[in-house]
Amino acid sequence: MINRKKIKSVLPDQLLDSVGAVNTLSDTVMDSQIAGEFRSFLTGDKVTGFAIGVVVGNAFSSFVQNFVELLGGVYTFFKIWIQKNTMDASVIPFGDFSKSFITMLLIAASVFFFIRILNTFLARNPTEKFGYNATLIETKRLHQEQIRTNELLASLIELEKGHQDIHHQ
Repeated sequence: MINRKKIKSVLPDQLLDSVGAVNTLSDTVMDSQIAGEFRSFLTGDKVTGFAIGVVVGNAFSSFVQNFVELLGGVYTFFKIWIQKNTMDASVIPFGDFSKSFITMLLIAASVFFFIRILNTFLARNPTEKFGYNATLIETKRLHQEQIRTNELLASLIELEKGHQDIHHQ
């Protein structure tokens, strides 16, 4: 059941055997009904989407607050510069803004890699993967069928034209 090629693309070779053992153990555990339900719960779009929204939203909220404070600091900087003809860059909170921006990026990257790990090791089929869009998949399948149908219709029209040409002679 282990997709070694997929695991190798994520983890170095020395961890492959350990991951294989853990994956085999998790397969045994996940075969139970309650564990399967829990896996479905964890990989469900609603739960995972909510968790991502809370975590990334909190980081983004902090970033926006620090951005507003940065704008206030720039305003204060220009106000002091115009009123007192003195430049005081210490009123601009670059540090807090930079810290919140880097924190937001790190949290987003952590969530991204967590979802990759969740999709790689916990999801047992494509429909369990976070980000799976059944409507998109079905639309793509229907589009391919429509292309094939159009090609068949074009061939049928050409055959009919050939058939009519034979009867008119």
